[in-house]
Amino acid sequence: MPVAAVTTSAAGSLTLLEDEDKDVRVYALNHLLTIVGQFWAEMSDKLTYLELLADPMSKELPTESRPFAALLISKIYYFMGYLDEAVEFALKAGTAFEKEQSGEFRETIIAGCLDRAIEQTARGEKIDPALGNIVDTVLRSTSGENGKLAMGLALSLRRLDLVEMIYLTSRAPPHASTSAAGAKSQGSRPQHDESLLRYVLSEVVSGASGNESWSEEFRSNLFNLLLRLFHLNPSPDWNSITTIWAQNSDVDGAGDALVKLFGQEDHLDVYQIAFDLNEVAPQAFINGIRKKLAEKDLAPPSENPDESDPKVILDNILRGVTSAELFLNFLNKNNKTDHSILQTTKDILEDRFSIYHSAITFTNAFANCGTTTDKFLRENLDWLGRSSNWAKFSTTAALGLIHRGSWVNGIKIVKPYLPGGRAPNKWSEGGGLFALGLIYAGRKEFAEEELRKGLAQGLDPIVQHGAALGLGVSAIATADEEIYEEIRTILFEDNATAGEAAGYAMGLVMLGTASEKALEEMLSYARETQHEKIIRSLAMGIAFVMYGQRERANGVIRMLTEEKDAILRYGGMFTIALAFAGTGNNKAVKKLLHVAVSDVNDDVRRAAVTALGFVLFRNHTQVPRVVQLLAESYNPHVRHGATLALGISCAGTGLESAVELLEPMTKDPVDFVRQGAFLSLAMILIQQSEASSPKSASIRELFAKVVSDKHEDPMARFGASLAQGIIDAGGRNTTLALSTRAGTLNMNAIVGMALFVQFWYWFPLAHGLGLAFTPTAVIGVDEKLRVPKIDLTCNARPSLFAYPSTEKKVEEKKKDKAKAAVLSTTAKAKARERVKKAEAGEAMDTDDKPEDGAAASKDVPPTPAKKKPSEPSSFKLPNMSRVTSSQLAYIAFPSESRYSPIRPIAEHPTPIGGKGPGGASASGSIVVLRDSKPEEEGEYIELEKRLWPGWGAGQTTEQQPHEEAQAGAADAAVAPGVGTTAAAAAAASSSEDDDDVEPPAPFEYPFEE
Repeated sequence: MPVAAVTTSAAGSLTLLEDEDKDVRVYALNHLLTIVGQFWAEMSDKLTYLELLADPMSKELPTESRPFAALLISKIYYFMGYLDEAVEFALKAGTAFEKEQSGEFRETIIAGCLDRAIEQTARGEKIDPALGNIVDTVLRSTSGENGKLAMGLALSLRRLDLVEMIYLTSRAPPHASTSAAGAKSQGSRPQHDESLLRYVLSEVVSGASGNESWSEEFRSNLFNLLLRLFHLNPSPDWNSITTIWAQNSDVDGAGDALVKLFGQEDHLDVYQIAFDLNEVAPQAFINGIRKKLAEKDLAPPSENPDESDPKVILDNILRGVTSAELFLNFLNKNNKTDHSILQTTKDILEDRFSIYHSAITFTNAFANCGTTTDKFLRENLDWLGRSSNWAKFSTTAALGLIHRGSWVNGIKIVKPYLPGGRAPNKWSEGGGLFALGLIYAGRKEFAEEELRKGLAQGLDPIVQHGAALGLGVSAIATADEEIYEEIRTILFEDNATAGEAAGYAMGLVMLGTASEKALEEMLSYARETQHEKIIRSLAMGIAFVMYGQRERANGVIRMLTEEKDAILRYGGMFTIALAFAGTGNNKAVKKLLHVAVSDVNDDVRRAAVTALGFVLFRNHTQVPRVVQLLAESYNPHVRHGATLALGISCAGTGLESAVELLEPMTKDPVDFVRQGAFLSLAMILIQQSEASSPKSASIRELFAKVVSDKHEDPMARFGASLAQGIIDAGGRNTTLALSTRAGTLNMNAIVGMALFVQFWYWFPLAHGLGLAFTPTAVIGVDEKLRVPKIDLTCNARPSLFAYPSTEKKVEEKKKDKAKAAVLSTTAKAKARERVKKAEAGEAMDTDDKPEDGAAASKDVPPTPAKKKPSEPSSFKLPNMSRVTSSQLAYIAFPSESRYSPIRPIAEHPTPIGGKGPGGASASGSIVVLRDSKPEEEGEYIELEKRLWPGWGAGQTTEQQPHEEAQAGAADAAVAPGVGTTAAAAAAASSSEDDDDVEPPAPFEYPFEE
């Protein structure tokens, strides 16, 4: 029987490869290709000769066989581990490689080709045609479950044609839902997989896929392509389209779409688009849309508007009026602030020290932010009256946070403290003007008159300080030249107090404009003035001007970081933070890390580390690893910056690794490092239940312990007190989120956080954190903007998203049985008796005999422990309830309900534990509901009229608050004195048992000395 030939060496084939006959060489080459996996080591000795055979100019092999020589060389290099050379010769192999069967070799070479193509694209080089052919072949053959991978590769290669091709060849799964929840007819056209487009949009918006290096032209072209592809769907995904409009600043596109839908009387989609634009778009964008609607005769009538008119409804939604009323009612109705915590902190901290008085002020302002609940203030009028100087300024300004968003009652509340009011005091007047700006943050039309009057007529720098800050916050990002010039006039007076506020305010008004005029004026004055406060505020103002500018800010950053003045270098760090916020830009991160370990000034180093939190908040899971070594630095300022970087980037996520890194820092030997650790822990654990973050309960106990420890350093106690307010912010119904639900930058939150960290130098700036608090709720409204009484289903355990328990744990102390008194003579007699019995051989008695009850208990079988009742896997939530960002994924509207949302509640929710790619996002969402039975009467949640009285009753929204405030000024301003205090105290005591106190008639808080 013949025996099969076994190849034991490649020597023979290698010899034949050098034969004079070309046919023999071809035969040897083909044989070597079949045995290369076994004998590649022998063949490696002939690489030089093989490369000669593969040379296109060589005559040693026929033309059609040369690619196979290149393929053989590629395989030899592959087995040797030289992948770059293997890819190089695989590309030269061309058609020979394309015929290669699937396997590990082919997959590795293709992966190498893709990496090479991406690297060449990133460097701006033209891709080699052979490399492009392989990439195109791979992407065109990719389909189905690998669609997202193909989209990612197409983005990395910046191939818009491939993005379009992949989408157009995709097919939507049968269960895919549309933006209108399947309510509309889908037509006869095929449905493509829109999840691929949403994936691309999320990658672009979130700053992933290395898109920090994309040019503005490519980014704009990509948005235009996505917009066109989304419109191919018969029922477009307006939620995604809204995000594209906001990202691409496409005012014309948004306006035209609203006009078209309004003409089709598709009011539900129009209202939902308006709600989403109000949430994700800047105010300038909204104003452009309103102007576009006015050109098409869709503006509301200027006189006697009808509240049921769709034009009036649309305008109120766009201007944020409807959202403000709904969220104000939500925060007031669901306020879960534990006032016993505030009262305990107030009783422990000695308010005769200004730092402790300010701590309690901020804690109360944060805990009740936006709720309009002033129960704590009414119950502690004596404490309020003891505030003085800047503590009085902060306490008055805190009213702005408590009543934030109360657009109707806002001026009434602070009227007594404004210049010309019935409580004349420069500290209260300045604080009242700042409070007015906080109430109307981003809505300058409501408070502009009062603030500009206070700025122009205020002769005291303290009043000008409050007016400038209030104007900056209320006119944020409006680029109003008139306001800017009025504030600049105050700056040029060169007063340290007024000039400091002017520097911040100029930057806030020109936020994100990159105005060359503003930059030149601010930088030149910062170099001229001798006041450090003004220099620092102008440095931060420059950072605000360059907000969101990315690479366009590089020139300003380079100029600031090369300055000799450390304060301007400090501003350079925050310019990087705000210009590259959320981008994860590698160059920005490298620059910050370099400054963090090399600058000679501690403030600059601290700012550089803090800025990492802003740049990396979308990649927040990487931040603990990035700052781990910095958190162990010998320099306490660097350690403090590391704590804030963790808190800012991981805010609201409950990230376990960040908490573990911060916990040891709460025992740091330096007081301000401990302060930063407390603040950051509160930011991270905000709205985290004990079930989702087991350490949240122990961290809360730590805050209370530090506050109550009189031997603790004041700065640490200050931080722990503020942390108590932050972790329970907004009645436990708001979160800290630097991105919106759609993934765009949350401008107010980022700016507010940047202002807050300046409290290191100036305590009143801590109020800036109030801008960053965002309500977390799902509020469903029908076409008439009524709130139906419906229950939503949350398909998760109730404990995962429960409010913290307010029950106090009472530890039962076991009572020790009192020992009976024994006389000395009795003890001696018993001792003699024991000795006698021992001599007689009797057993000795012990003094401690078991009691009869204890002995009897041994015979009783132990009572079996009661089993904990199993927790349900789902629960019901009423409409207008708190829904956190991680909870959105589990929320569903009941299928049998007469109401259904016209768009999904959440597209990209944050997982529990904050391990999503984009960090925590704001979940405050108003959803328009389609009523399947509009002819039937329904039950609706009644909104509190006292929170929003008489809005729009026969007048425009601009006129209403001013006229009402003027009409009720006499009633709102009660003369200060004993009568005020007594009346307020009586009102407080009559309702002290209520969780939500009904505010009595307006009164003045007794801030007078």
